[in-house]
This record gives sequence, structure tokens and C-alpha cells, in this order.
Amino acid sequence: MDKKTKRNLIIVGVVELALIIFCLTVSIVVMVTFNSPDQFGTITARQLNEQNGPMIGWFQNNPTGFFLIIVLPLLIVLVVDIVYLVMYAIKKESNISEEERAILEEQAKQAAKDELRAEIMAELAAEEKSGAEQK
Repeated sequence: MDKKTKRNLIIVGVVELALIIFCLTVSIVVMVTFNSPDQFGTITARQLNEQNGPMIGWFQNNPTGFFLIIVLPLLIVLVVDIVYLVMYAIKKESNISEEERAILEEQAKQAAKDELRAEIMAELAAEEKSGAEQK
């Protein structure tokens, strides 16, 4: 792995970590300070939740917004990390150097040319035989 790729992965990891810490912290605060409408009544619970601060109160009173802004990004990060981990696990690094790979490609091309040449020679020989038999 070259330095640029390694640096990019570290940056992405730090951003992901910051996003995860932020989202989990907000989620915990929202859940701990939540006032249930079953316990206080709908209007009173909404007013009590708004006293928890503008952002936390808004998340407590708007579950769809909470899901889209906090929960969904966590799920997306989880899916992307799992897909990357699977791709990384499946990918096998080749121990062959570029020079060896070039030599192998050249040998494969030469073998293909030899095989094609042998097929053409066999076809020509078959045509000559059939031509001699027809005369």
C-alpha cells in the first residue's frame, strides 16, 4: 500500500470515527433526556423535550428527522465499512513483480502464437491433402 492510499484511509477513518462519536453521543443524550408522551401527555412532553435544548428537543419531538440525520448515517457507515472489509479480505496481493508479470505475459503471447501457427499449418496440410485427393 502506497503512502497516499494509507494517508487517505487514515483521513477517512478519522472522519468516520468523529461521525460515529458525534452520532452516538447525540443518540444517548436524546434517549436519556426523553420525556415520554405516555407519561406526561403529548403537549406537555413536547414542551419538556424543547427545554432540553434546541437540537436535542427537536430530535426528541421529530423522530423522522432523528432517524435521517443521526441513525441513517450510522447505518450507511456500517454498511460501507462491512463492504470494504469484505473486499479487502477477498483481494489477494500478488507476489509477482511487474517485471515477472511482463515476462509471463510475453510467454503467454508466444505460446498463443505458436498454437495458432500449429493450427494454421494443420489446416493447410488438410487442404493440401484434400486438394491432392481431388486431383
